[in-house]
Amino acid sequence: MSLPGAVGAQSSQFGVRGLGYPGRALGVRAISTGGGFGLVDPESSQNPAALASVQNFTAVFTATHGFLTVENPAGTAPIRDTRFPQLMVAGRVRLLPLVVGLSFSNYATRDFSLASSDTIGLAGGPVSVSDTFSSRGGLNDFRIAGSYRFGSQWAVGGGFHIITGSSRLTSTRIFDDPSYLSTRQRSELSFTGVGVSVGVTRQFGPNFAVSAMARSDGHVNMDRDSARVGTIDLPYSAGLGLHWRPSPKLDLGGQALFRTWSGANSDLLALGGTGAQNTVEAAVGAEYTSDPRRPFHLPLRIGGHYATLPFPLVPGGQAREYGVSGGSGVRLAQQRAGLDVALEYVWRSEGVYSENGFILSLGVLVRP
Repeated sequence: MSLPGAVGAQSSQFGVRGLGYPGRALGVRAISTGGGFGLVDPESSQNPAALASVQNFTAVFTATHGFLTVENPAGTAPIRDTRFPQLMVAGRVRLLPLVVGLSFSNYATRDFSLASSDTIGLAGGPVSVSDTFSSRGGLNDFRIAGSYRFGSQWAVGGGFHIITGSSRLTSTRIFDDPSYLSTRQRSELSFTGVGVSVGVTRQFGPNFAVSAMARSDGHVNMDRDSARVGTIDLPYSAGLGLHWRPSPKLDLGGQALFRTWSGANSDLLALGGTGAQNTVEAAVGAEYTSDPRRPFHLPLRIGGHYATLPFPLVPGGQAREYGVSGGSGVRLAQQRAGLDVALEYVWRSEGVYSENGFILSLGVLVRP
């Protein structure tokens, strides 16, 4: 089945299928480096071992706003989207080299509106109709995690994830002939699941580190208006990251992530979808600071990433995403408060469907 003729008022047209557009669980510093610092960044939720870098009680709040342009067979249209994809609170346990943290991040977004026009046979004659189908909501990831440091070289972490959320669906049909009343149907899809993650960071001297993570999300139960309609397998994930400081002023990072979304393929096909495919993501980034004694005072951060997306718009396809980013940040009040900003430019495409534009991210840090 092809997509309806127009798409609007959404976060991405690539979030229409499956569970939606997948989140990245990154803090703003990691976003501005293209995601290259994601597995070593304690403000991100990709690797629980990264929490070992937290020295004091820290709270971080992230907001994003997208300015994208969508192009598909129906034409071109701008879309605007504001989200709050990442919240993290973490602190060190007294007398132990242990850090515990809670985070709330976006797992997948299902915000979209689809519109189409058609002519149907009714009461012995043709009648023109306009149909609109919209969804608001998505899946969220609540993580409880801890990281324990063994000496100066090893940090090991683990996390327990609660995956939950809902999508409010609305279908409307309007008849051009005023003698027919318009119709509207509403329903709600709700999702529940759990997952676990483990991570490790190995420091090789003061300037080089390797990080790795593995995660299993099991499956998510899907209910429509409180009635079970099915289960969808969620992916296993694995990632490897490198962090290198060639000089006191320069940090370099890179990572790769692989997720087995194809496990959900048969479940989504049985529910009438277009299936799912495995995904890969690669990112590299750099951070330069002019004063090593004040590393968070207006550093220059740049990066780029490449990713494939799990849920094709048409059977057999797979969307690809490219992005370049930059940003900076500042710490205030003796490091007790901070502000980070990132600006990304992204390209996404699958066949005749494409979108591109800017995403502005803002992160606020507090250490009370």
